[in-house]
Amino acid sequence: MMNIGVSVKRLREEQGITLRDLSKDVGVSPSFLSQLEGGKASPSLATLKAIADALQTTVGNLIGDSTAQGGEKLVTTEDERKAFKQSGDGIQMYLLSEPNPYKQMQPLLFKLGHNAVSGENSYVHYGQEFVLILKGALEISLADKTYYLKKGDSIYFNSSTPHSFKNLHKGETEALWVVTPPSF
Repeated sequence: MMNIGVSVKRLREEQGITLRDLSKDVGVSPSFLSQLEGGKASPSLATLKAIADALQTTVGNLIGDSTAQGGEKLVTTEDERKAFKQSGDGIQMYLLSEPNPYKQMQPLLFKLGHNAVSGENSYVHYGQEFVLILKGALEISLADKTYYLKKGDSIYFNSSTPHSFKNLHKGETEALWVVTPPSF
């Protein structure tokens, strides 16, 4: 746990935040934070998340996520792209980055065949989504409003809004789809 404490102290000092101020933001005592920074205490996951939020960073950065240290594969070539899901509705999804439990978003490539749909009903889940149409056209329904997107168009929405989508293009539609938090 020494790594976490060193990271917390470094970020706190870089931002000019006192132990007392950080403790107020996080809801722990200054002495606990001092012990954490000295490697003598371990935070709960909730406290670690609160510290990361207060320091405007991620839990992954605080625990020494290998992304910053070069241990994780940062580049995914087109040939290395993993097909993630093939649905019976003509939708193929590809992971555009390596899975990692500390990532805060999941970029995906969707390839939708002619008339492919997300399902019979709209669905909801926690998070947010960003979609950029790379090729073709897509109809996205959010609650009671429908949006028609063509190549180059994008949309950003809360996933808690009932949503569904359909390929409007006569051929294949491709879309960059970013979901946060990652669910894959």
